[in-house]
Amino acid sequence: MTKITAACITLLFILRVSTVRAQSATPTNNVLTRVLMVESQYGRGSIFSLDVDNREYWITAKHVITGAKHPPYGSVAAKSVSLRMLDPGSPEERWLPITFRVIDTGKDIDIVVLAPPEPLLTNPLPSVTADSDGAYMGGDCEFLGFPFGGGWRATFENGQTAWMPFTKHCTVSDLPPKDIRVWILDGINNEGFSGGPVIFLTGPAQKIMAVVSGYITEPTDVIPSALRKPATRSLATNNAVTSPKPRINVNSGFMVAFDISYAINAIHNSPIGPMRKAQ
Repeated sequence: MTKITAACITLLFILRVSTVRAQSATPTNNVLTRVLMVESQYGRGSIFSLDVDNREYWITAKHVITGAKHPPYGSVAAKSVSLRMLDPGSPEERWLPITFRVIDTGKDIDIVVLAPPEPLLTNPLPSVTADSDGAYMGGDCEFLGFPFGGGWRATFENGQTAWMPFTKHCTVSDLPPKDIRVWILDGINNEGFSGGPVIFLTGPAQKIMAVVSGYITEPTDVIPSALRKPATRSLATNNAVTSPKPRINVNSGFMVAFDISYAINAIHNSPIGPMRKAQ
């Protein structure tokens, strides 16, 4: 089975962005090395790896593999799914076909857990804690992924390069109830970030709190009112008639993310990931 390029994981120890800055949610290499681009028959998204009980799992948004454009997201009936993942260490765009076993996290939960037949990462950095305990209203967070089906190339001290996810800032806008763990975050999410992790804190305390699902839209005028054509007059009544404003839905700046606990609980209920102790 094709492995994710091992050299990339080793090189990330010397990635220049590894230095922790003052920002309270700066992503560490433990997260950066585990976020990859994924492609299904419906398009591209983001996927990330977690180790739970020394087993490797991959997490993404359910709609990435089902093609659902909006909720309800339903369930995944298939026991396995074939996807392609971008090899981060390849200098060109090289896609690796992987067939995963599926762990559904529950009806209309926009998270799916995937188990490869054997570990894909060789000698990875340890995965960070995955829970949202400690996230607070107004707190800083970041989300990672590959917007619009693209990443950026990191350059290392030895001259080699690797595909890396983009990072965007967000803040916690609500504290969801325990029975419906859906976070509303203040951040501009773009297509392609779906399935990526939302993190908070940094350094050894960093946690993955949620999985990016989508964003809330709001209607807006296509043309500002001041630039619209003057009202016309009806020949029958001689009354002024104003044409309807053309409107479209745009990104409101509020994004939606499902709590990582849905993934962790599903893993504990179905521990089928391949064994591999992270180093």
